Amino acid sequence: MHKLLRFLLAGVFLAGCCLSAQDLPVTDVEGASWLNHLGRSFNDTNMGKTGRLGPSPDMSPGEIPDRKSELSPVLARQTVTLHGADLYRLNCQGCHGASGLGAPPEINSIINPVRATSVGLVMERMKNVGMDVSPANAEEMARQSRTALLLRLHKGGESMPPFPHLSEPEIPVLMAYLKQLSGFPGAEREQVTVIESRVRVGEHIAKSTCHICHDAAGPNPSPEQLLEGAVPPLSTLTARKKLPEFVRKVTQGAPVSMGASPLLYRGRMPVFSYLSEDEAADVYLYLTFHQPQAQAIVTASTAPVGLAPTGGFQPDNHPYSTTAASGGDVQPVSLVRFAFFPTVLFLVLAAVVVKCLPMAAKAFQTNDSAWGAYTAAGGGRVAVATSGIGEKRLPSAERDPAESRNLAVARGGLPLFEAVKRY
Repeated sequence: MHKLLRFLLAGVFLAGCCLSAQDLPVTDVEGASWLNHLGRSFNDTNMGKTGRLGPSPDMSPGEIPDRKSELSPVLARQTVTLHGADLYRLNCQGCHGASGLGAPPEINSIINPVRATSVGLVMERMKNVGMDVSPANAEEMARQSRTALLLRLHKGGESMPPFPHLSEPEIPVLMAYLKQLSGFPGAEREQVTVIESRVRVGEHIAKSTCHICHDAAGPNPSPEQLLEGAVPPLSTLTARKKLPEFVRKVTQGAPVSMGASPLLYRGRMPVFSYLSEDEAADVYLYLTFHQPQAQAIVTASTAPVGLAPTGGFQPDNHPYSTTAASGGDVQPVSLVRFAFFPTVLFLVLAAVVVKCLPMAAKAFQTNDSAWGAYTAAGGGRVAVATSGIGEKRLPSAERDPAESRNLAVARGGLPLFEAVKRY
């Protein structure tokens, strides 16, 4: 029975963990691109650029990936295991690069801000510049750095966009990898994972990488407008490209037809070779089932500062501002999914209670019988001794303290233990 109970409790715990990871709310991408928010043109920034372009028109384009699987809600619900390195790649690498060094002065390195959250590294750095700092002061400096880093991650900065879509289960996974990337001693042992749906993977890429340059919604630009520098909005990408062509465009690049008399030109969009074909397909899947919205819905967030709320922290009048829980159109709450874990937990606890009640009753009866036998053998020191449950027992005033302790042991100790053991 004990093994069965352990298995049931472990199953309930794992079910709760999986629900919290896989059921993260997926919301629409909304509002103007981050470059439009900053008032910068595509040619005047390093943000979202990988340093690699697609093939020129006179070069042989890469083969179109053979992707025969149809887009469906079933495919959207398929899950993958993401490491911290994956979350960094999907959300951060487009600007900060694989090393985290960025492209100063526009894009700062993330290494030193992360290293500033370590007490040991803070003390080492202060010592290297000739300044001694006490462990208490170093702890306070590291605490302030952690708070500032989380606020920057959720709220953004002067040039850095906010990441309100990052959730509580994802923040520790990402932070653990940032520590490893920054050279924290022993950070390799702290790496953890999170299980997420494929459409959630597409959301990460669309909001953190694609939305840097692409508006969420808007008119589909003409070939002439493309030649003049227009960037197609995300809402038109699934109409402009079929899934295999979209995957090739993201992972390998492809020429673009532009101009009044359309000709093939080398595309300006960078190639994201660090994304797999499946991940590029996840973006297409996300944009198909979550239509980008032109305007964000602004509501107050009730999440506490210092945690990783689903809605995140947003600056005032920011195009990335979203609802605290959904970030866009209010998602209907599934009563079945919401009540599943409490229901399973209640049933398990009820089974435990039903199973243990006979044992408890038997133990109580055995214990009471043992007490009655003991008092009956007490040489008349107890006026009335009985083993019946609920009957009155009148202890004698002649019992000495030592005998009282023995009686307590006989009544509440050994008989009950032996009854449980025998059961």
